[in-house]
Amino acid sequence: MKPLACSLVLAGLACAANAETITITQVGLSYSPASVTVSPGDVVRWVHTGGFHDVVHGRGCFEESSDGGILAGHPFFDLPLTGSNPVAEWTVPDAANGRIPYFCSVGQHCEAGMVGELRVVPRAGSNVVVIEQQGLDYIPLNAVASPGDTVVWNWNNGGHSVHTGDVDNCINDDYIALPLDQDDDQVIWQIPEDYPTGTQEYFCIYHCFLQHVGTVEIVNPCGPTDINCDGSVNGADLAVLLAAWGFCSGDCPPDFNGDGLVNGVDLAQLLGTWTS
Repeated sequence: MKPLACSLVLAGLACAANAETITITQVGLSYSPASVTVSPGDVVRWVHTGGFHDVVHGRGCFEESSDGGILAGHPFFDLPLTGSNPVAEWTVPDAANGRIPYFCSVGQHCEAGMVGELRVVPRAGSNVVVIEQQGLDYIPLNAVASPGDTVVWNWNNGGHSVHTGDVDNCINDDYIALPLDQDDDQVIWQIPEDYPTGTQEYFCIYHCFLQHVGTVEIVNPCGPTDINCDGSVNGADLAVLLAAWGFCSGDCPPDFNGDGLVNGVDLAQLLGTWTS
């Protein structure tokens, strides 16, 4: 399952609700500050002050590998930072590793200490759902979250990944395709606010055939009768129900019992949960 919007996450796009812009300045052979904390949706802006430089995702002065295309999210960025390109920007995607090291690949700049790190953390106020990798298990196997929540996978041992897609055939869809290992010990996914409800399947690309798989059930944070999800069951919800009265197929929120009809049964359920 893929989201209806903000789906170009691996190209660097993300939902930008409450996003901030974090500025990092190139000063000689350094990035200042060298380490910053960011959240999905934030814009990281590197500003050039002199010389010829770049900003490359990687560690040990080597660009992060996509592992032959398996890790479709890597490298996250490889951006020039020069007099002709004085500002480099990158938007933290909905799904990212918890630590994103980077360096300048020009000459011996990295060896001279021109390195930095982005620390990705859940956005303030977001409900956090934690999944632990233990051996060939994700614990819990079936997590539950809602749009706006943040899912955090924690690495504990071995070399693994988080890939969304078809778990029966171990085919990833590249929505999330990130390592989960000693170097990249967290995967953080902020579920977009408009992400559809349903089951999001995922697996370890290296051990899927050994059933190293899991699911995140995306549920509406509101009760079913709070149709417009404003925290109350009231006249606004009643109006939506009455407008849908009769046969109602497909995605039909007022059909609470899923019988293809919006009728007195659904009305009674709504009135039974009336709050204001």
